[in-house]
Amino acid sequence: MLSLLALALFLPQNVSAGGPEKATPWIMTGVVRNAAGQPLEGVEVSARNTVYYNMNVLARTDRQGRYRIALPHEMGTWAPYATIRRPWGDQVLQFAVFPGSAAPFAARDGAVRDFTWRIQGPYDGGVLGQKVNVYFGGGEVDDATCTLTYTPVGLLIDGSAGKAFQRGCESLTDVPVGRYRITGTHAPGGVRQPLDVRAEGQDGYATATTGTFRETAYGIRMELTYRAPGP
Repeated sequence: MLSLLALALFLPQNVSAGGPEKATPWIMTGVVRNAAGQPLEGVEVSARNTVYYNMNVLARTDRQGRYRIALPHEMGTWAPYATIRRPWGDQVLQFAVFPGSAAPFAARDGAVRDFTWRIQGPYDGGVLGQKVNVYFGGGEVDDATCTLTYTPVGLLIDGSAGKAFQRGCESLTDVPVGRYRITGTHAPGGVRQPLDVRAEGQDGYATATTGTFRETAYGIRMELTYRAPGP
C-alpha cells in the first residue's frame, strides 16, 4: 500500500485526494481546456485588478493546460481573463476564452478559475461563433427557396471536426471558424437548380466555392456572394 507521502507525490499541486482543487491565498490557478475537455498549451491567462487601471498579472498554460498566477498585495478584487491565438491562413486569429466563473475575488482568498475555449454557441447574451456576410449578386433568384450549404473542409480552428449545415441565403452569426465548401440552390417553379457562388478571394463565380474566415476591421468574418447562373 502506498504511504500518504508517496500518494501525495502523484497528486497535482493544491488538489486533495478527496475533492477538487482548493484555492490558495494570493494565488489564482486552474486549467484551460477545449470544448472536448483536452488541455490547451500556450493560452494567455490574466488576473485583472478591478480598482487599478491596467494592472494585470499574466501567465501562460503549460502542456497540461495548467497555469498559476501569484497575486500582488494590492487593494481591490481580481477578475479572470484568458485569450488564445491560433494561426489561420496568413493571419493569426485571437479568441477570448471564458472561465467557468467570472466572479471577482479577493487576492487574500485566492481562486481556482478553470477556462473552456468554445467557438460556437450562446454566451452572456451573445454568441461565440463568427459572422458570415452574404450578399446578393444579381439575377432572378427565388428568395423563398434559396438555400446555401456549408460543408467543412478539414478541421475547424480548434482542431475539431465540423458538421455540414444548410441555411437560407442570408447573413449568419455564430458560425465556427473553419474552411467551408459552399454551394447554393433555389427552386423557381418547384424545380431545384444550382446558383452561382463566390467567396472572398475567389476569381469568379462557380457552382461551388471555398470560403474561409479572416480578421477584418469589424471582427472575424467570411464574405460570400450568390447570384442566379449567368454567363
